[in-house]
Amino acid sequence: MKKIFLIGLIYFSAVAVGQTNKEIADKVAKTILAGDMSKHLHVLASDEYQGRETGKEGQKIAKDYLIRYFKELQFAESPNGTYEQAFPLVEQLSNGISLKIGNKAFEMNKDFYVRPDIWPNVEIKNQVIFVGYGTEADYKGLDINGKTVVILAENSDKFKGDWNTADKVKLAKEKGAKAVLLHANKFKQTIEKYEHYFSKPRTALADNVDNSNFLPVLNIGNSALNSICKSNGVKLKKYRKKNKIKAQNTTQLELIIDKETSELFGENVIAYMPGTEIPEELVIITAHYDHIGTEGDLVYNGADDDGSGTVALMELAQAFKTAADNGNGPKRSILFMPVSGEEKGLLGSEYYAKNPIFPLEETVANLNIDMIGRLDVAHADNPNFVYLIGSDKLSTDLHEISLEMNTNNTKLELDFTFNDENDPNRFYYRSDHYNFAKNGIPVIFYFCGVHEDYHKATDTVDKIDFNKMEKITKLVFYTAWELVNRDERIVIDKEPEGKE
Repeated sequence: MKKIFLIGLIYFSAVAVGQTNKEIADKVAKTILAGDMSKHLHVLASDEYQGRETGKEGQKIAKDYLIRYFKELQFAESPNGTYEQAFPLVEQLSNGISLKIGNKAFEMNKDFYVRPDIWPNVEIKNQVIFVGYGTEADYKGLDINGKTVVILAENSDKFKGDWNTADKVKLAKEKGAKAVLLHANKFKQTIEKYEHYFSKPRTALADNVDNSNFLPVLNIGNSALNSICKSNGVKLKKYRKKNKIKAQNTTQLELIIDKETSELFGENVIAYMPGTEIPEELVIITAHYDHIGTEGDLVYNGADDDGSGTVALMELAQAFKTAADNGNGPKRSILFMPVSGEEKGLLGSEYYAKNPIFPLEETVANLNIDMIGRLDVAHADNPNFVYLIGSDKLSTDLHEISLEMNTNNTKLELDFTFNDENDPNRFYYRSDHYNFAKNGIPVIFYFCGVHEDYHKATDTVDKIDFNKMEKITKLVFYTAWELVNRDERIVIDKEPEGKE
């Protein structure tokens, strides 16, 4: 805290009168230091913090560290009277599914797999019926109600690939199927690539769990498919040639779902700075402080993902608080909000968007920082860059402000590669800003790409470029400073995708 006090004296005491907004911003920006971010990241990304998995002890330790920091800076509590927003979660282990057809038992992640989701515990005993490609024509003459259907993943040439698996499952449900066994293309390759993911517990917001229309879908491989078809008298080769089912001697299925479920909580951390002139309007700055935890003796420290964004947010909060303490508080309010649950599916930011502490219609913009401490392959020799995503999706004003702040101050190379709506990585949808954007709030996502240590135990502090982080953090600062201090609120001139 001595550092903040001394910087305040040096930069503000003697020259507070008569300075332009730009001069004040420049002095405040100088309080954003690589060394401070390094100090905090060496704590948050240490083994003591156990990978900061949402709902687990490490995330709680990180939450407490952040709250202590904001209290030391003397940030105001949010209107809910606390520095945190807790959200209830449901976690379910992946095992606990057994499948038996006829006299043969099938093994999970060998003969079948399921995509992670929260399932109710049920026991299904019924007949299994092969329904070909799962189109309307394939159901002709078959009584499906209350039974399990087996569906081929690929389509016949007749449908030319426009009849997807979601359509197949939807139609099966409409026909009254009680379960679906969906033949999976590239089954072995999928298991090899994603078994680790399939085997991890699934976590969801408790409010989102709704099993009222539950239909279990199991993806099966060739071994299970051939066994089922043989027992039903279905000859696949003949069916694929003629698209006609000539045999349907049904066999029996026993599907038991008995998965261990627990309830837990994640927390968003809340640090609020009220505006001096237009306090009802708000800019939210986010970064997710959770990561993916531990596995055996391995600790996934998540130094870049997203320790880098978290400590950048901390420096931004310090900079704005230093300015406010010296008589240069923001005209509009600012909410500094490190969120958790991002690694579980953007859960913390989703919860906030559904349960906002401040009205979403008064939220001017969200600036989100996620992974700014490393270089990707495309910029291996150029640390002076940042990917910007989403800046022009909703507000031309926001995009132009971002460009202007960079031109006038940080002079980074702004890379818009991942801003392309056809980006195969879909990064626009993969970090916390998206829960604001889909609700009509302009966003900027600051990002430096993935690298060889992404989601590995090797994402450690020693590989972080703090000087690079300092420059990017200053770009976020100048952009936020302009957003909260300009006379007019930025204009939204484009429609959001899927506004809620």
